[in-house]
Amino acid sequence: MLFLFCLPASAEDVLPARDTVGASPVKSRWLDEHPKRLGLTYGADVNLVANYIWRGLYVGGPSVQASANVGYGGLFVDMWWNVGSTDWAFQGFLPEVDISVGFSRWGFRLFVIHMCYFDGTGLFDFKQAAPGQPGNTTELRAGYKVSSKLPLSILWCTRFTSRDGYLLEDGTIKRAWSSYLELGYDFALPYDMTLSARLGMTPWKSLYTSYKGDFAVNNIALTLRKDWSLSAHCGLHLSADLMLNPWRISRENIRWSATDPGEQRLNANISCGVYLK
Repeated sequence: MLFLFCLPASAEDVLPARDTVGASPVKSRWLDEHPKRLGLTYGADVNLVANYIWRGLYVGGPSVQASANVGYGGLFVDMWWNVGSTDWAFQGFLPEVDISVGFSRWGFRLFVIHMCYFDGTGLFDFKQAAPGQPGNTTELRAGYKVSSKLPLSILWCTRFTSRDGYLLEDGTIKRAWSSYLELGYDFALPYDMTLSARLGMTPWKSLYTSYKGDFAVNNIALTLRKDWSLSAHCGLHLSADLMLNPWRISRENIRWSATDPGEQRLNANISCGVYLK
């Protein structure tokens, strides 16, 4: 059983109402007033996911994923955690922590994100990354969303650290600068539901095609999300995803395997969680 907790939106949520006939009630909203006085924004969430699927690639099985962020004047810091199994056969353990620092304003987001996979080295040590495997890595990301009325978005990501590359004939590693481009659009549906469509691709030889191909579309995804508001600052959500990776798709790799899902081209996911905003 999962127990979810959130902070009350205001004093009125935990204190009895006071008779205020003919007078304006005095309100005390800690999560509203104190961060605003400091110019801070914040957010957090905790989710249970059936599968960890990332940019058309199957990464892991059942997991707990959480994030927390704080912002000031457009600057922000974000941390994201994943703890779960490598697959549904529970053959391994998959911890990960991502740290982001960046700037967000007028629909633009530019940030650096460092991804640590706990491969036995330090948080910013890339030595244990095997040739052709990313290991601990750092990525530059840039994104833009037009507006809430036109929720069209674009995201560009490029890796610039770790041994992200492929072996040449002389045994040296050629850096791939693995990059990912994603276009997205969100459709508002009745009953506080959202349908998100995403189209992801890699522009050149990269980890998304196992360094075996050039341009490729590797992620076509649909996400249906339903939100329930618990208070002014806390809510629940339930999401369902369907993802297709059409790169070198075949009858063999479109079938799901519990013991070898890494080459899977058709994936589905369901997640639920609580968020604070």
